[in-house]
Amino acid sequence: MTIERIIEKIRNNDVVLLIGSGFSLYAGMPSIEDIKKEILSKCNEVERIELEETHSFPQFFEAFVGMRNGSKNELFATLQNLIDINPDSLKYHKLISEIPQIETIITTNYDRLFEMAYGNRNIVPIAQSINFPYSQGDKVKLYKIHGDIHQLDSILITQTDFNNFFHEMNNSLWNKVKTLVAEKTILFIGFSYGDQNIEFLVDAVSRELGSHMKESFLLAPNMPNYKVKSLANKKIKFIKTTGEEFVEQLHSEVKKK
Repeated sequence: MTIERIIEKIRNNDVVLLIGSGFSLYAGMPSIEDIKKEILSKCNEVERIELEETHSFPQFFEAFVGMRNGSKNELFATLQNLIDINPDSLKYHKLISEIPQIETIITTNYDRLFEMAYGNRNIVPIAQSINFPYSQGDKVKLYKIHGDIHQLDSILITQTDFNNFFHEMNNSLWNKVKTLVAEKTILFIGFSYGDQNIEFLVDAVSRELGSHMKESFLLAPNMPNYKVKSLANKKIKFIKTTGEEFVEQLHSEVKKK
C-alpha cells in the first residue's frame, strides 16, 4: 500500500525526487569508491598509503588536493574523465522524464544524465545561485546541490568545500531546497542515508518543523535496522525496493491513468 500512496502523491504533484549517486550507477557513472580508486592510481606509494588510511571521502579528496599543493586541477580532470562521458543507458532517467507530474528534482550527482534524458529545452539545472535567473517558466527544475560537472566551481567534494557550504547556508539555492523539503513529500532514491549533506538537510528541517514535517520515503534494496529506526524518527519511511524497480512501476501506473 505504501508504494500506491507514493504514486497517488505524485499524481497530486506533491512529491520532489531527491536523487543520489546509486541511481546513476546503471548508466555507467562511477561510485565514490571508483573515483577514489582512480585517484589512488595517480599517486606514488607514500601518497597511496596515506590516502588509504583516510576513510571519509571528503577528507580523502581534501588530502589529495593537499598533495597537489592545493590545486584541484588533477581532481577535476579525473572527475570529468569518469563522469562527463556518454552513458551506457538513460533508460530510467528517460522514464522519469515521461512523468509530467514530476516538476522538481534535487540531486547530489554531478552528472548530466537528467539533462540528456529531458533535453536541455525541457529541464534547467540549478547548481549555483547565479543559475536562478534561467529557472523561470515551466521547465523541470533540477537542483544540483553538490554541483555540476559542467560548472566546476560549483562542485562540493573536499572537506573544505562542505565546511564552507555549511557555514554559508543562507543563500538562495539552499533556502529554496529547504523550502521544498519542508513543503513537499520527499522521495529519496539512490541513497544509503549515509550522505552528510542529506542528513544535515533533513535534520535542519526536522528541527524547524517538528511534528509538522511531512512524511517522506526512502527507497533502497537494504537498510540496517538501526538506520530504519533513525529514518522513522525523522518521518522518513524505508521501502525495500530499488529505484529502478520503483520508477518502472511508477511509469506504468501513471501511463495507465
